[in-house]
Parts: sequence; structure tokens; C-alpha cells
Amino acid sequence: MRVLYLLALLLLPLPTLAQGPSADWRTIRTPHFRVHYPAPSEAWTQRAAARLESIRERVAAEVGYAPPEVVDVLVSDPVADPNGMAVPILGWPRMVLWTSPPGPESVLGHYRDWSEILIVHEETHLVHLLRPSRNPVRRLLATLAPVGPIALGAPRWVTEGYATVVEGRLTGAGRPNSDLRAAILRRWAQAGKLPTYGRLASDRQGWRGMSMAYLAGSAYLEWLEEKAGPGSLRNLWARMTARSGRDFDSAFEGVFGDSPQDLYDRFRAELTWRALEAERRSAEAGPAIEGELWQDLSWTTGAPALSPEGEKLVIELSARELPSRLVVWSTAPNEKAEKEWEERRQKLLERDPEDVPAVRNRPLPREPLHTLGARDGVEPTTPRWTAGGRSVLFVRFEPDGEGFLHPDLFLWEPESDEVRRLTREADVRDPDPSPVAADPDWAVGVRNRHGLSQIVHVDLRTGEVRGITEPSVEEVYDRPRISPDGRRIAFARHREGAWRLVIRDLGSGEEAVLAPPAGGTVSAPAWSPDGRTVYAVVGDRGFIDVWAFPADGGSAPVRLTRTQGAALSPAPAPDGKALFFLSLESDGLDLRRLELTPEILAGSGPPADLPEILAPAIRPATPEPPEPFALAEVPAGRRYGLGRQEILPLIGGSDASSGGFWELGVRGGDILGRLDYLALGALSDQGWLEGGALAVAWRGWPVEVGFHLFRSEERPSEQRGTLSPRSQRGLDLERQGLELSAGWERLWSGGRLRLDGRLLREEVDPALGEDLSRTGGSLAGGFGGLRQWGQWRLTYGLTARREEGRTEGDDWSRSSGAARLGLRRKDTGLSLSWRRDGSGGTFHPSELLQLGGTETSLLPRSATFSLIPVPALPFGTLVGTEHEGQRAELSLDFLPAPLFFERHRVWTDGSLKGDWLSLAGLEWRWSTGPLPIGRVPALDVRLGAAQILEEPFPEKLFEDDIRWWLIAVWRP
Repeated sequence: MRVLYLLALLLLPLPTLAQGPSADWRTIRTPHFRVHYPAPSEAWTQRAAARLESIRERVAAEVGYAPPEVVDVLVSDPVADPNGMAVPILGWPRMVLWTSPPGPESVLGHYRDWSEILIVHEETHLVHLLRPSRNPVRRLLATLAPVGPIALGAPRWVTEGYATVVEGRLTGAGRPNSDLRAAILRRWAQAGKLPTYGRLASDRQGWRGMSMAYLAGSAYLEWLEEKAGPGSLRNLWARMTARSGRDFDSAFEGVFGDSPQDLYDRFRAELTWRALEAERRSAEAGPAIEGELWQDLSWTTGAPALSPEGEKLVIELSARELPSRLVVWSTAPNEKAEKEWEERRQKLLERDPEDVPAVRNRPLPREPLHTLGARDGVEPTTPRWTAGGRSVLFVRFEPDGEGFLHPDLFLWEPESDEVRRLTREADVRDPDPSPVAADPDWAVGVRNRHGLSQIVHVDLRTGEVRGITEPSVEEVYDRPRISPDGRRIAFARHREGAWRLVIRDLGSGEEAVLAPPAGGTVSAPAWSPDGRTVYAVVGDRGFIDVWAFPADGGSAPVRLTRTQGAALSPAPAPDGKALFFLSLESDGLDLRRLELTPEILAGSGPPADLPEILAPAIRPATPEPPEPFALAEVPAGRRYGLGRQEILPLIGGSDASSGGFWELGVRGGDILGRLDYLALGALSDQGWLEGGALAVAWRGWPVEVGFHLFRSEERPSEQRGTLSPRSQRGLDLERQGLELSAGWERLWSGGRLRLDGRLLREEVDPALGEDLSRTGGSLAGGFGGLRQWGQWRLTYGLTARREEGRTEGDDWSRSSGAARLGLRRKDTGLSLSWRRDGSGGTFHPSELLQLGGTETSLLPRSATFSLIPVPALPFGTLVGTEHEGQRAELSLDFLPAPLFFERHRVWTDGSLKGDWLSLAGLEWRWSTGPLPIGRVPALDVRLGAAQILEEPFPEKLFEDDIRWWLIAVWRP
């Protein structure tokens, strides 16, 4: 058959990608950990694994509990962003470590070693949350829901705040000891914007609201322990896991003497006093130096960049409900806006001379000259002007074929709005193009790949990337900037537990370190136009300001700004007379401009020497360096192979107006999902499918392959609400068979392509007629994508399938095609879909297209090709050789599920098209692919209810009948 030839083409060898199950994975084993990682991340993983056991020992001593479980650790880098995750499942805990390191301006940027602080934080989660209950009933329930009482009962601010406390205590670094935590808490307190207790755990409405569980949560826990004494937090964990069952509030009150809400209010009051006292004492030491507010912004704002002539500024802007965009503004006076504002003011006074116009305390908004929005949800970031001032170099995080994100370089010409991609999967970020007009076609950037960091040279004509520094796991690089003459670069480098400012000669490779004030950290370097000064951000005693460093290192740096929040991302004007920078505020980052007068350039002196009692509104005193974690010798990684196989019992089922079934079985597989298998048995009600199946998927190759062995019994004539037992009797059958399958999928920005090939061999025993042997093969393809403009999302998709087969010497074929289109804004949207199915050849009645029922876990997709699932209807409500279906869905934010209207008609080839069967109702759908880290197979769920509006039966079988369904389908 032709489909076999196409299937053979599909199975041709394809290149293995870097992070998916088909990659070259390795495993390192230690006494309490199994570490799984892609082979290119070997150096980072070896460094991290060497600390695992000593970190576990120190965390257990701090928390007061040592869990006996062996932890599976997964090393990856799915979105090229610093993060991690702990999964505290009793009996089989997990830890996920992402290798991309944070930069110095990140809230995570204060660390001795990235893997060290990441492991301490996530291991604290596991040690803390795996502590079991001492209550017999709860221990029994934990066998069904294997989650500990702290994980179930403690709010998010407790779990994240406590892990943050321990990260600071055991490393001497981390967020509790950082300048940025102090600056955020101080600025929020001064503005009266510290979160209420109700928003401490989670606040998606406020800027950095989700970070407050870490920042304010850790500070609150430190304050509680200071009040109640050392060991009080361990007492809280002991009370939460006690034999006497307690919720979090009662356990908390038993340790600290009052409710968590009331004590948090007291903490907020004290923190506010400390922040205001820090502001008062700072003012006594010297006035604030913040420049002028150039644009009042909100939410997250990227680093500003000025064009070579200084007439334009490009910046990345975002909002709470909008993706980021690049905006180009003129730096000239905002005369048009000023004129319009004055005209409105005059009209107001002309209408009412006694009126008082509103006070204006901020600049008027500027109209963008040009805007570049997100493309299909992928946001542009870190823009920089090229030497000629006509183009902007920027970064997008684009997916590879498996959906893992990589930062790549793009070039945007604002005048023509043309965008050109320069690199592919190069993992280059923080670019800076050459400022030399005579040599403009190159840039420098940072490449973070597989846990290794380096500074690279990028050819802007070809996209070629080559190293300037060697890839390193011990050193992290951030924001390289090219000197005006193109001969040197300045960058921040993390080495031996600290960030330092470095200048490197590109010709000789010689480096000079510019030292910050004692105890200070540096970030975000920027050259002065004459190349004699490097401006950089310095964190010192909890205050973050812009400092000026002489590039030759001949004299000490001087502090230029004096802020209460933070001055970030300096951008000097090309004439050298002013400096733009971002100012940290409680609602986001504002853009300010500072005139570089001789008085400013002379420096404002170091931050005021404030007493430690004002912490955490200032940075606490630098702790004594804790003893370094012991480095163990770890074995070389071994090939992952099939991985360690794990079993999870499954209990499920589905039910509907026409019948239902119960399923019992197991899911097996490894933590990567390389091998996934599902063994199920089902008992049905009212004629639904029952039987057993074994389905296996292998994802160790770039092409996913599998088989599905099944045996089932189907009795549509016994369903509730069936047309008539006699007419349905021809659809009753038993069958057994085997499906072989192969699938290939690729993703890209805004698009997805999936191809599937399947071969089926089955034996069919109809209730009416003789046994049948059936063989078939199919090829299916699906393409989907999205387009996004601000809050509007347009989704679309096309699918097609062709199946050919033979039954007892008779050839047959089927074809199917579908299209969908959806438009959505926030939680409101409309989607339309259309489907057409057709058949040809000689058919047994059981092979006809059948409208009604639903897909099941027992049968493979090729065995249900003739099924057109409509769970509101019984199996086989309509049968024929041709089908057309239409569906419309309307999602409204105040409804729990979308409204839908759909209609179908089924007829036999050569006859008149049948009448429509239509229905309307509510249906909620949810789907997830395999989640091997949680031992969970793929799952599709449908829950809904509908009213039949019209039907092609004279008996009006479904009239005035509310049909309902709850459907769950498992797949490996």
C-alpha cells in the first residue's frame, strides 16, 4: 500500500536534539541522588553533583529532618532562564535544575555558585516538605495521596520563604543577603505597598507580586525567629507533623503566640518604620540624587539604549497583561504633548475660571516613533542600536524543534519595520554591536549553553559565532559592552563568589579588574562617549546606585546617584552630558535622566552608615563566610539507556448519558519518558467498551514509535438511549489486534507540525456475521499555529488523514480533513471548526462511519478511525460512508466552560445528504501530554452537558433530553 511507503519515509533517521528524551542522556549516582543530564551538560552536572551529599547533610541539620528517599535530579535548560523545581512526593521525590545562570541585576544574582544556591533552595523544599505526619490516619491517607502535611497545609509564602531563608543561611549569599531584596522591601514599605497577608503568598496583580513569597516571606520568617528564638521554625514544622492533627494556623499560633495574620501586620509596621528611618537618616547624610523623571512607566522595563546621534532612544516595555514590545522615542523635548496639555488646561479655565487645574508631577507620555511587538507570543528584548543608527539589534527566545527556547539575535530596521534573523539556536544574549562606523558588522554577546558561560563575537553578516573567552562553568559573564574605539570590552564577571567589573583588550586579551567599594557588587557596565569612564551599577549595603569607574583604574570610583530604590541599567547620552537609567519603584521601573554636571561627576560619597537594626530595609551585616560545602568525588556518568522503570497505579473511568466504564491499570516508564507504557483493563456499563490493552511508546529516537495491543467487546445495542437494539445489533462486536505507530513532531515560533503513520492488524468477531480479518495503514498530518497582537490571539489549524486497508479480500479507504480557527482576547474568545470524512470501497457494517460515543483508552487511534466522537450521543447514533460536522465555541470569562453549538450529518455515498443533528451546551476540555517526572501518562478530559436541538429521527429520540458526559482517555 502507498501508506507503507510514506511510513517508511517517515522513519528515516533524523538528527538527535539536545534535551529531549532522544538526546544522549547520562546518569550519575550518589548515595541519596540519581542525577540525569544531557551529555553536553557534563561539566556543570559534575560540579553540582559533587556538592549534593554535603548540601543534603547541612540542609537536614538546619531543617531538623533527613528524608530517607533517594531523589531523582533532572538537569535541563528548557527556557534558557535560571530556575529550579522540587517535587516533594513521598517515596519518589524529584528535583529539577536549570543550568542557565542569573545575571547580577537579577533578584537571584547574589550567589557564591549558581548550582550551589539552586541546590540548597530546592533541597530545602524536599527536606522540609517530605517530612511525614506522625498521625496514623494521615500516614494511611498518604499512601493514596503521597504528599506530606507541610506541603498540603503551609501557604506558599512559608514554603518559598523558608527555602529562601535557608539559602541565605547556608551559603552566606542568596536573596536574604542581597542588596536587591533590601531595596525592594525598603521601596515598597516607603510607598505603603507591602503586600497584605492575603496577597503575601500569591499576587498576580502587583508588580513582583509573585516574588514577595520569597522576599517578604523570608524576611517575615527571619523576624518571627528573632522574636521567638532559635529553633522556633523547627518547632513549627514539628507541630505541623504531630500526632495531633493541626492546620497551619493552629500550629503557628502554638509556637509564636498569635495568628500569622496579626503578627504579619506587626511585621509590616516595623518594616515600614525601618524603611522610613533609613530614608530619614540617608537624607541627613546627603540629599537624594535621582535626576529628572523622563518617563513614568510601570511593570517591567528593559535597559534603555540611545542611538549614536542621541536623537532616539529604544527600550523594551511590558505590561501586566501584554507581552513585551520595543519602543523608539525621540529624545527631543516633548513639545507637541506640552502644547496639547496647555491647550486643554486653558479650555478648562475658560469654561470655569474658578476651577483649579490638576497638579502635574510627572512628564507627559511620549508617542512612540516606532514599535516592534511580540511575534506570535515571542517577545523582543535587550535592544541596542547599530553604528549607523538605522537598525536595532535585539534578542528573541525562539524554540527549537522540540520546543526548548534559545536566545537568538535579530536585526530590526524601524523605518521600514523589517526584521531579519541573524542566528539560529546560538544561545547568544546581551548583544552589543560595534559602535565604530567604519567597522559596523560585528557584535559581542554572552553565550550560556549547557551551564557554560562565555563572551562571544558575532558576525552580523553571516551569523557566525566564535568565542572571545573560553566556555567556563566556574565563571559567569554578563552584559559585555564595546568601547567607543572598538578595541576593548567591559563586562561583569562572576568568579569566586563575587561579581567584578572587567575591561578586556580585544587584541591582546589582557584584562584589568576595576574594583568596586569594599563589599559592593557590580553590574550593567556602560562606556562614556570618550572611553575614559565606565558607568556601572553598584550594590552597597542595600543601596543600588550608578557609579563612575575610571577606565584606566588610576583612581577610585565615585557614586553618581543617591536613591532609595535602585538605579539600574545606565545609558550615557552620546554627547556625554547626561545619563539615562531605570529607577526601581513599587509599580515598576521608571526611566530617569541625570545631568552629568561637575558637581555630580565629583561624586556623592558612599551610602550612609546605617545601623543594622534597620535590616531588612537595608542589607544585613555580611555574615561570616560559612564553611564551603565538601566536594565529593562522583563517578563518571553512565549511559541512561532505558532509565529506571517506575510504576504508578491508575484508577479511572468515564460516564455519560448513554453508558460508562471503569478502568484499572498501571503506567510504567522512566523519568524522561523515553519508554512509556500503559496496561489497562476496563469494565463497562450499558454496552460501552470493555476489555484490556497494552500500549507502549518509545521516544529514545527522534521518531517516536510504539505499539498498542488490545482486546475489546463493544455492545452499542445495550446503550441507554440507543435508537433500537435491532438496528444497533449490527455494530456489536468483539475484536483483538495490534497497532504499530510512528510519530514525528517539530515546533517553531508560532507553529507546530505533526506527522503520524500507523499500521493495524485486527481480528473482528461481529455479533451478526462471520469473523473478519482486517489490515490497514494510515498517514495523518496536522499543522497548527498562532498569531498574536497585544491581547489578541488568532489560532488556526489544519489536519488531514488517509487510511487504506483490506478486509477479507475487499479493499477500502477513508479520508478525513478538518480545519479550525479561533480568535481570543484574555478569557473571551470564539472558535470555529469544520470536519469532513469520506469512505470508498466495500465495507462491513462495523466499518462504516459511526457518529456518537467517544474515543477510549483501550483502542488505538487507527482502530477508531471510523468513529466520529460526540460524547453527548450513543455510539453509532448515525452510520454511513460520508460525514460533515461543524462546531462553534464561545468562551466568556464569567462562565466555567465554553458554550458550544455543533451539528452533524451522515449519509451514504450516492444518496442525498442526511438531515442535520444539532446540539448546544457547555463543555470543558483539558489535555496534557505525558508528564514522566510525575509518572503520569497523557490525559484528555471532557466534561459537559448539552441539549439536542434537532435530530433526523421521526421518533424524536432525544427531544427534551439533557445529555451529559465525563470522559477521560489515557495515552502513553
